[in-house]
Amino acid sequence: MNAKLKSLTLIKVIILIAFSSLSFIAKSDANPELWPYIQERMFKDKDITTADFIRISGPKRASSGAQVPINIQLAAKEGIEIKQIFLIIDGNPVQLAATYQLTEATQSIDLSTRIRMETDSFVRVVGESTDGKLYMNQVAIRASGGCSGYMDSTDPAHTADLGKILLKSTKDRYVTTRIKHPNFTGLMKDSINGWFVPEWYVKDVVFSYNGKKILNVKGGISISQDPYIKFNFKGKKSGKLTVSATDTKGETFSLEKIVFKVNALI
Repeated sequence: MNAKLKSLTLIKVIILIAFSSLSFIAKSDANPELWPYIQERMFKDKDITTADFIRISGPKRASSGAQVPINIQLAAKEGIEIKQIFLIIDGNPVQLAATYQLTEATQSIDLSTRIRMETDSFVRVVGESTDGKLYMNQVAIRASGGCSGYMDSTDPAHTADLGKILLKSTKDRYVTTRIKHPNFTGLMKDSINGWFVPEWYVKDVVFSYNGKKILNVKGGISISQDPYIKFNFKGKKSGKLTVSATDTKGETFSLEKIVFKVNALI
């Protein structure tokens, strides 16, 4: 492990310990005192409005901190066009879990994904409009240990079918994708030698429909193993959906498939 990687890993571990310690205040419930610091760092002095047209939901207590189901809903609002949605986990060592860059086809979106959570935390969605205004909603979730722990980095199951994209669609215009990838956080230790396993995750997933981009997802270490994305979008009849993914090693994976076939579930 080179000096730069060791330094970056040490910084993440320090942040992890600091945020974990803070979040154990108030009987290990989600700590609201973290948000002002995160807000200032990410959004400077911009005002953020709590809004009901953008929502987030999840379990009160997750059964696994490594696979926490999250649902984001955005309802089209007259006069407001949302260009991107930030998914933020206050108590994680890296708070920005993902950024969803939207298009005209995804201004009304019902999106589900799975995240890693290291400790009890507020999980937030912040939508940014094309005129720079910010709108937010949040949910408190209890979870632990999703970003760290021990693992066997030599286990072939981690890379079996690496990059394979599973895709299905339904007649109500939902698509579900799962990309086979270990999504290492950089905070997990190898159970054999005790070293930190370097981070390695899917950083970009682009969805295009009939050659036109409809959704771009920029992920980080807080997205669960085998990234899962389910969402709906506007479109006419059946068409070709293209899914293109890139990980932090520069590996690319893609799949094309005809979706929304009439009288078919694929």
